[in-house]
Amino acid sequence: MNIKKSKQQLFFVVFLIFIIILTLLGFVKGNNDDDDYYIGAVLEYTPPEYNFKDPNETPIKYVLANVKRYNSYVQIAKSQGAQIIVFPEYGLLGNAFATRDQVLPYLEVIPDPHQSSQPIIPCNNEDFDNRTILQSLSCIAIQNSIVLVADMGDVQYCDNSTSINNNDNNNNCPADGRFQYNTQVAFSEKGELLAKYHKSHLYSEPYFNPSSPPDPVIFSTNFNVTFGMFICFDILFEEPQKTLIQKYGIHNLVYSTQWVNVNYAYARGIQESWSKLYNANVLAANIGATSAISGSGIYSNGNFINTFQNPTTKPANKLLVGKLPKDPTTTTTTTTTTTKSSSSNNKINSGIEAIDFVNYKPFKQYDGDGVNLNDVKTPTSINATIIPFLISENQVNKTIISENNGFSCTFTYSTSDRIDKNRLLYSLVSFNGNFNDFFNSQLCSASICASNDPNSCFDNVFDSSSTFTSLHIQGNFQSDYHIVPTFTTYPLIDNYLSNYQFGDQFISVSNIEQYFVGTSLFAIQWNDTSSSDNLSYEYI
Repeated sequence: MNIKKSKQQLFFVVFLIFIIILTLLGFVKGNNDDDDYYIGAVLEYTPPEYNFKDPNETPIKYVLANVKRYNSYVQIAKSQGAQIIVFPEYGLLGNAFATRDQVLPYLEVIPDPHQSSQPIIPCNNEDFDNRTILQSLSCIAIQNSIVLVADMGDVQYCDNSTSINNNDNNNNCPADGRFQYNTQVAFSEKGELLAKYHKSHLYSEPYFNPSSPPDPVIFSTNFNVTFGMFICFDILFEEPQKTLIQKYGIHNLVYSTQWVNVNYAYARGIQESWSKLYNANVLAANIGATSAISGSGIYSNGNFINTFQNPTTKPANKLLVGKLPKDPTTTTTTTTTTTKSSSSNNKINSGIEAIDFVNYKPFKQYDGDGVNLNDVKTPTSINATIIPFLISENQVNKTIISENNGFSCTFTYSTSDRIDKNRLLYSLVSFNGNFNDFFNSQLCSASICASNDPNSCFDNVFDSSSTFTSLHIQGNFQSDYHIVPTFTTYPLIDNYLSNYQFGDQFISVSNIEQYFVGTSLFAIQWNDTSSSDNLSYEYI
């Protein structure tokens, strides 16, 4: 008998038993657990200001410089196990343009993979030698073996005798002979173009065409997750989200945005709300130019997995990585403060311990001669009713009412003994009417003011030092208005929307542990009345 061989066999058996025991005890992660989750990443990123003074600067050089910076973050995300990464709206293009002709050099003809019988892989493909943005993004996906989602520009040439675009509104070709779209693209780990999505609800973007009608787009990955696609303002409107939810049953969303914060619709609050309303995972990447245009995150069923808000007035980049259940509908929350454990378990160190501040100014909008064009109306210019009020210690069931054009907003609150006596002013805002020529809206919002000056009550404030023990906010919303609820605390870690039900005209919260910043019911009129209150959980 070979004693040495017998000892080797015995050692192998003992070792195998040891591994099985560790697996049963949870020390070794099994494949079943891996099959139920995926790791996602988003980058809050500020593109630099376009250097008009440099005669060698060109649009394509500018964009490719941003692509190169993207690649460095992709490598970090991959080292943290990320299987998919999402980049922000205008992260590649910046905003050094104001007209259709000025944006044209930044655009590329993006093919539609859903209309191609063969995989489209731009990397090392001579057919794409004159489309270096697509080539570069495809190659980055291959080199890092990661699904990559980015925002860029698509140009589709047309005339009124033939149609090359499914959404050209009956061949209504623009006078310059081209459709130009703000476009989200997705590449597989093999560099294959999986999908392109055209933004349908533009916000002061005269150089782009909206997708009309909105065109819902999905793509599937090799880790068995199907994603829907949104760009910025699209998240508030009936389509394409209604089709994504009802027809495709989407519970995973990739979201590129350049969201301008207002105190009743902060970027992260809107992202969290969509995740909660639709029992969904949301991978949201925002521009990080300043605190005014910032707020990215990874969310699951309304829970904060990993989020970031630039607290400063200078540009900052931040990579976020998080672990998400492939089916978030199986993960429910039953209390108002359930995310501490889940977020700590699922949040992954991005490899960047602090905010990655950058040494350039945030981008601005310019015309070709460098004239500042940032004169777009802000949402704070609406003709709202603002009722300032002072809080004090240990108030019980105090009620404030604000009314605007027949719409009534009521806020009832109680405070604790933890009150910042230097910041006692809050306000209750109501609005009912047309929102800066964009849409019809109703708003009921209570939030902290920036100072004890009532004129500061519409300013953005991201922190607080006062605790409310309970609150209830309610408005008499019309049935055809789709309500987006938000609840903001400092720090922003708990899901206080966990008890909110789809279509509720109120938020009622108690046992608040963090400092209270604000809460809002922000509603937009949807065209189809059946798609608002009646869009219930039977679809999602």
